[in-house]
Amino acid sequence: MGAILGCSLLGLVYPCAAGDLSCSLTVVPPGPVTDKIEVEARVGLRNAGAAEQAVRVSVRCDGKPLTASTVTVPPGGSRLVQAWWPTAGQPGRHRLSYRVEQGATLIAEGQWPIRVVACDTPALPRFQAGWLDLLGLLNSVYPRGRDMTDQDLRRVVDAMHRLGMDTIIVTYVEFQGHFFYPSRVRFYDRDHQKEAGGSWVPYDAIEAILSRADRHGMHVFLGLGRSGDLMLLANGLQDPQRIASAVATSREVATELWERYQGHRSLYGWYLTHEMNDLAAASAYYDPVADFCHSLRPDMPVLVAPDGSPKTSRETLEASHVDIFAYQDAVGPGYVPYQYTYDPERRIASLEEVYADYQSRHQGSRKHLWTDLEIWEMAGPNYGNPYPAAWTRVARQLAIESRHVEMVTAYEVLGFLEAPDGALKLEGRRAADLYREYEAHRRRVRR
Repeated sequence: MGAILGCSLLGLVYPCAAGDLSCSLTVVPPGPVTDKIEVEARVGLRNAGAAEQAVRVSVRCDGKPLTASTVTVPPGGSRLVQAWWPTAGQPGRHRLSYRVEQGATLIAEGQWPIRVVACDTPALPRFQAGWLDLLGLLNSVYPRGRDMTDQDLRRVVDAMHRLGMDTIIVTYVEFQGHFFYPSRVRFYDRDHQKEAGGSWVPYDAIEAILSRADRHGMHVFLGLGRSGDLMLLANGLQDPQRIASAVATSREVATELWERYQGHRSLYGWYLTHEMNDLAAASAYYDPVADFCHSLRPDMPVLVAPDGSPKTSRETLEASHVDIFAYQDAVGPGYVPYQYTYDPERRIASLEEVYADYQSRHQGSRKHLWTDLEIWEMAGPNYGNPYPAAWTRVARQLAIESRHVEMVTAYEVLGFLEAPDGALKLEGRRAADLYREYEAHRRRVRR
């Protein structure tokens, strides 16, 4: 069997295939990383043939072995091989690599360059990822002169790259039954009691994001949406029919996204848009959807964003089929259990304790701990009309949360962060002020 070798560019590894077996590598976090965490190398194997495949998979860092095992991949099935690499004492540039061999024949190999930075905190003291809430493309959501065009969206991706926010998390590709790409998926929208379908924008927003991210060597998570059932994980967990319906729709959306966009180098992972409070209960939805996403390409991670007072334990985390937990810091509405105070200081006062608790729960779980840092606030007395926060407040959140997580993500860019040369004049330029001040911080930390 002839070998088709994987190659890498800007930290991205192209999937490669030999015969019926396809192989790929994803590293979490994608990098750069600090010298205070463990990095996961994920090798995914998929067998499209009718016979099982037995192969030997080895993972190395700079040529030194991390793990090696013989894996049998059933016909039509997949397998994941994981290796964890401690970065302590390893500042500098490295290469994580894998080889897949069948007997004496090399089936596939690939590598992922990664830079380790000496740092006082587990996470770099900056935003490595930004969320894109695609409903923010519409002028009716955030006050500005007009709806965003596909070219506007590409410029946003460019601006994120300039700030070093080289991972993008798309919150959802579907909202309230309408899509942000040309979709053929149809389902019953429980929330609005009607058949779902149609588009929010007259262009393919997902293609615009992925194609621009390809150019910059960025990484993109695609959010599956909420299947017309916004409150599924709040009041639907006792209804097996609701759960089954949501799982089926999520699988259908994931299948369509994979068929349309799998050729993009920047496609990195999946985001399950439904937000959990109780992980043990939410796993009735999360686990089968995560399993299906992993079946498409086992190495691509699945991410969720738990709410401000999540019920988890080391045991439930270990048992979960989700890979990354990006906890909402809940500062925007001044959340304290279980109340929105609209005073961010109320939440900031407890952040150290909250994130230390998350860090303790994750210890030894082999699940990635990220944060979803809110760069917005609202005046109250009702939940609505958010606006960009002052950098002085955001800087305090960043300092606290980076002490406890491996990666900081910012929620969200389309509504609250705009390059000063942006054409949309978002939020009376408050979003540009936040961008400018964060950019100055980014230059100071130089990492």
